[in-house]
Amino acid sequence: MFNKQEIKDGVKEYGKRWLFPDFTNKVTWLVVGAGVTILLTPTPLKVLFYNWVLDTANLNSVGHFTFADLKPDSADYIFGAVIIVAGLAHNILNRYFLYKEKTITEQPTEAFSPADKLLFEKFLAEFPSNSSSIHMLKHHDWGGSFNMDYLNDMEKFVTEWNTLEREFHSEELEEKRKSLWVVCDDFLTKLSLGAYQLHGPMYSCIPDLYRGTDNWPQHVDVKLKELSDLADQSWEMYRDFVQFGRKQFRC
Repeated sequence: MFNKQEIKDGVKEYGKRWLFPDFTNKVTWLVVGAGVTILLTPTPLKVLFYNWVLDTANLNSVGHFTFADLKPDSADYIFGAVIIVAGLAHNILNRYFLYKEKTITEQPTEAFSPADKLLFEKFLAEFPSNSSSIHMLKHHDWGGSFNMDYLNDMEKFVTEWNTLEREFHSEELEEKRKSLWVVCDDFLTKLSLGAYQLHGPMYSCIPDLYRGTDNWPQHVDVKLKELSDLADQSWEMYRDFVQFGRKQFRC
């Protein structure tokens, strides 16, 4: 059985062919040919043809049909010209739509430079998906304590990847890099302002007064939610950037 998409595509394809036939199609030639025939056929021949049609009809019917006197054939010329113009206009419109469709479907994909590929590989080496930074973004509960050193890869990205030398030639790839950098920078900035050192590299986002309890002010919940949302957003943008780059460079 056909699915809904196949039925929809079939109706669309055959509908387009019926509404916009190719000028090489016999039906199109028949329409234009009829117009040319009306223009070129002299009135006496038209009279002979019409009389033949009426005589044929009278032979096979009880009544007797007659044909009114022909009026000046200027109306026939206009009608023939309209048919020809309509046929040609129809074909031109068809050619236009085919051209636009071909332009869209055959639009060349953006060419990525070898320099972009090298830069992307450098990014993966310095900020890999199996790093402790990415693991924290994906899984850490920011209401608990954490080791700040686990975010070193992310901090290195924020520190070093906002320079001209780290920009991609590809506009789309560069836009994704900038978006990732902005959200990572925002996350680390808010984390540094809202974290309290416990000992060594260990930190917590819960103030000393409330640590160890679940009874803390609302502003602490707001801060934890903001950090959690930024961590999720950083991970999603990281994943989008890496998947897009790997797809383009096939790496």
